[in-house]
Amino acid sequence: MWVVAGVVVGLGLAGFLADRVLLAMEARGWIYWRKTKGLSSLGVDLIQEGDPGAQAVKRAMDQERVRKNVRPAQDPPFRVDLDAGTVHVRRTGHERQEPPPS
Repeated sequence: MWVVAGVVVGLGLAGFLADRVLLAMEARGWIYWRKTKGLSSLGVDLIQEGDPGAQAVKRAMDQERVRKNVRPAQDPPFRVDLDAGTVHVRRTGHERQEPPPS
């Protein structure tokens, strides 16, 4: 009976230590363990590639976008170049300039 209790305690201690080591590896950015959730976009794409349901949802969203004649997401209206210390603003042509309040 003591042998079984020792094995159970030993396995619990080994699991605890393995968890702490994996958390330390995650803190250094080597792996994803418990604290960080989610997949990279590449991982999500790979999972959805084989999922017929996800493909059907994507097709339905594309068809709805075409039906509503909505353009897909565009680049942001500005770009910041930290090396040069500049900001580039793209003009869209349909923005109205309001006069400043007096």
